[in-house]
Amino acid sequence: MDFDPLSLYTPSPLQNEEVSIPIYQGLSEIKENENLSETLHDDSHLEPVHILDLPLLQLKPPYEVLVSILKLLSPEETFNFGGCLEHFENTAIDPDTIFQEKGVIELNTTGMTWLQSYCPRFDTLEKLAHLPRLSTSLKLNFTAEYNAYMTNLISNPLSWITNEKHIDTIQKLACLRISENCGRTAQPEIIRKIVLPNLDQWMKTKTGHLKLREPSLTNDNLGLKTWGSALILSQRLLVHDHTKYLYKSVLELGSGTGLVGMVSSLLGYPTVLTDLPEIVPNLQSNVDLNKLNNVTVSELDWTNPSSFLQTFPDAKYQTIVVSDPVYSSKHPYLVVDMINLFFDKSDPMTRVLVQIPLRPKFENERQVLWDLMEANSYLETEHEIEEGFDDFGEMKFCFKVFKKQN
Repeated sequence: MDFDPLSLYTPSPLQNEEVSIPIYQGLSEIKENENLSETLHDDSHLEPVHILDLPLLQLKPPYEVLVSILKLLSPEETFNFGGCLEHFENTAIDPDTIFQEKGVIELNTTGMTWLQSYCPRFDTLEKLAHLPRLSTSLKLNFTAEYNAYMTNLISNPLSWITNEKHIDTIQKLACLRISENCGRTAQPEIIRKIVLPNLDQWMKTKTGHLKLREPSLTNDNLGLKTWGSALILSQRLLVHDHTKYLYKSVLELGSGTGLVGMVSSLLGYPTVLTDLPEIVPNLQSNVDLNKLNNVTVSELDWTNPSSFLQTFPDAKYQTIVVSDPVYSSKHPYLVVDMINLFFDKSDPMTRVLVQIPLRPKFENERQVLWDLMEANSYLETEHEIEEGFDDFGEMKFCFKVFKKQN
């Protein structure tokens, strides 16, 4: 069965390589040339950005200007599935911090002089530093014009820039900006930051959030994306009494990017994260990225678990977690096979947690899963329907807990 990622959702109503050159002279030197008294009460930096505010290629903007603008137009950090958190949007902006976060090291007095002469919308550091936050509305309101601007950068020979490496850098960044603006399925790799209630209490680092690396989403690597079920289930474990749901050793089937399993490990449970061989490298990378202990990552092919069993002979677990496991007619059977294989029948407290989205096109597959659980003597002890969302819009989710019937 061929999978199209977009088939998993019903549409909602519309609502590289960088070349750094040692010409950066520091923001402090540029700031000395700004008349702060003139900008003290000026809020023009908050005005929406129009596509015509960007540097015009007819005016031959230098490399330092183009590469800085392109870097500042890179997407803001992705928090959960809602873009930037509101409290981040309301915080004051420090140009030094923004430039550092965006990797803007090329901007110098020559570049600022050009902007002051030919691009008044960005003639101060403060105006430039606000571009990342204002760029979202620019991309939404002028999508065609934005993509056309980037296309012009790619097709233009940029003959006034004499360094070929600089031209290559500009064109690569322009290509990246286009792909980022073409929807999640066309976007390049992102680092998604997960912020959940009470998560900071369990984090060993001061960040207060988990980082999840997600490569570009295609129809053959759906496990490389964080889906809404994982976020909803992780939130449940953190907000409610986790001892009600997690017990002794934990096995997560089809971990994907690893969010639920990592939360389980943070809560103090020895956890094994599993997925297909092509998913495991990114899964291990996410565990390493968050500096987590108490976690084991291993390959587990539901159609042939022999490799896993060689590594973990006679492995049994007291908690089995399954999040969004069904997007094929074969999956309900495979999921129940794995639950039967690893369920610790010797402990009456052993349980299975299932979080699954209520996608309109997968009613039959869900019902097969529930029927198979019942046929294999698993008793449903808790059932709740929840509202949530992910990159593709709003969705309802079903949460169930199963235990073995006596």
